[in-house]
Amino acid sequence: FFSVRALMAEAAQVVEFKQRGNAAHQAGDFRHAIFFFSTALSLNKDAEGAHVLYSNRSASYCMLEDYTRALEDAETVVKLKPNWPKGYSRKALALHNLRQYGDAIEAYQRGLALEPASDLMQKGLEDVIANKK
Repeated sequence: FFSVRALMAEAAQVVEFKQRGNAAHQAGDFRHAIFFFSTALSLNKDAEGAHVLYSNRSASYCMLEDYTRALEDAETVVKLKPNWPKGYSRKALALHNLRQYGDAIEAYQRGLALEPASDLMQKGLEDVIANKK
């Protein structure tokens, strides 16, 4: 059993590692970003907001061109938060880079159904369709 103080300390660590991961990603240090997001997830995979950690780690994997791991994290995002459009955007980007064009189109369409005004997803969808030809 955990004390309230221990749980609060753990939550603070998750936030700190998330912030460090975001800073590393912004600086282009994707390997360290992945480390920090992974560390935050290891502290509490079931935390509220875990979908954001998986999403951010997926983006870092994409930047390292590790699209298989990016896809695994994106699929976790979609399972954890099926109504969050960004999860479908992450999934579609990984699928596109894995040349799974049909699945990428489907993922973009699911995301656009949730957020029709997303220029990013609309452009991604158009890029996949152009690459598919």
